[in-house]
Amino acid sequence: MWRLRLRLSVENQFLGEMALKHKVSMTGYPLTYQKKNKTIYLTSAGFLFGEESNKKALIRDLKKSPECTNFEQEGDFIIATTKQPLSSEPVYNPEIIRLNPAIISKDGYHIWDLASFDRKPLEEVIFFVEKHLKGKILSFKQEKIKNISFTKLLPDLTDNQKKAMEIAINSGYYDYPKRITLPELASRMKISYSTFQAHLKKAEGKIFPLILKEL
Repeated sequence: MWRLRLRLSVENQFLGEMALKHKVSMTGYPLTYQKKNKTIYLTSAGFLFGEESNKKALIRDLKKSPECTNFEQEGDFIIATTKQPLSSEPVYNPEIIRLNPAIISKDGYHIWDLASFDRKPLEEVIFFVEKHLKGKILSFKQEKIKNISFTKLLPDLTDNQKKAMEIAINSGYYDYPKRITLPELASRMKISYSTFQAHLKKAEGKIFPLILKEL
């Protein structure tokens, strides 16, 4: 198959601008879309990552926005219908497969990972991006697909495991060099070092094998 990976600016992208404004990252997997009155209504599912106060502020803005027509939330998992411009129709071509949920980063970028048996539908996505969005092609090549991540957007983490992982990511624990130590992270979560370490290690044990499958 042909595989296209893109890194895009959040500029002119409704959810991306929300993520940047509130410093909340998201994953999103498109479920359905339909055209009505020159508008595409896209229903997607995904998860939110960030500080609790930031996530609550983002959700308040989403619910108030005319660009979001349906919204449902359970914890950090959301399903929402958003309006998309008709010009974005090439992105939702049924010949295109989403290999991974889109990543919408709080740092101001999207990552799309798309595939198709034919090259042309992906070329049409590139044409749309070049005309309407800002970004760059990370890769565009033929390869055999080893895995598709769509049945689950996240492994089953407990609330404490998820919180420990979020704090570690947001605090720079996985940066090089590390910007924070495990004892400092435990202090931020207001639990003992040994308990925090156990939560984080269990979360890593569930998440890292999924990442390695994509390498």
